[in-house]
Amino acid sequence: MKLSEFLNDIKETEQEVVYYCCNHLLSKKFDVAEDSLDEEALQELFVNYNNFTIALNDCAGIIYKRYEAELNDVYKTICSKFNVDPDNQSLFDFRLARVANQDAKQYIDIEDKDTQETVIQKFEDKINAILESKYYNANKEQLSNELIIPQKTLELIKSVSSVA
Repeated sequence: MKLSEFLNDIKETEQEVVYYCCNHLLSKKFDVAEDSLDEEALQELFVNYNNFTIALNDCAGIIYKRYEAELNDVYKTICSKFNVDPDNQSLFDFRLARVANQDAKQYIDIEDKDTQETVIQKFEDKINAILESKYYNANKEQLSNELIIPQKTLELIKSVSSVA
């Protein structure tokens, strides 16, 4: 599929922010007026959540300020274009990477208690987002071991911070 045709379809059928994101992502790697990609390659570019966020990281301010949009909403729209559930392994892997291997000491060493509470709550929210996700729950038997260390780290942080 010609990238220009793909982008024209997005422009005609989706919100402006979705078109902006797709055009931005494709323009980084391709000549959108001339290049073509098959459906599978296009899907991999957009559905791989880590690549998607990295490619759009430099324009996040524009997405949030100009369009008052969230990147996750754009991701959901793109996934629906490819008939892919946005609550997928790629999103799970991205979320897991953000909670895995956290150093409890970095949370415990925060001196301001309000800041510490906020940071710990954000960490807990990230873990809960995984635990509540459809992908995780559909694959819980295989994936539950992945969350043991982050959950234990959270328990340790909470127990030490409430004692201090």
